[in-house]
Amino acid sequence: MVNELNFSLSYEQLTRVAEEHIRKCELDSHGAKYISESAKAGAVLVFWYELAIHGVPLKNYEHTKALIDADHQRLRKLIWPKADKQ
Repeated sequence: MVNELNFSLSYEQLTRVAEEHIRKCELDSHGAKYISESAKAGAVLVFWYELAIHGVPLKNYEHTKALIDADHQRLRKLIWPKADKQ
């Protein structure tokens, strides 16, 4: 029999860990290193979003979804600060 290990993180903990990992990426580098580091940070962002959005309770869905969307934009700007500016 396989023993299953379960643990939980609050939304705030999950978001803090994701932000820490994104900030550890060397996003001020250039060339191939920048591509690699931004891809790594982008993967963290996608993983964070998937975990966050699947944890949204049906009660207060719109409020919670708005919070996740705001944090998503904030974390995204850490990776691609100029992407939304035109």
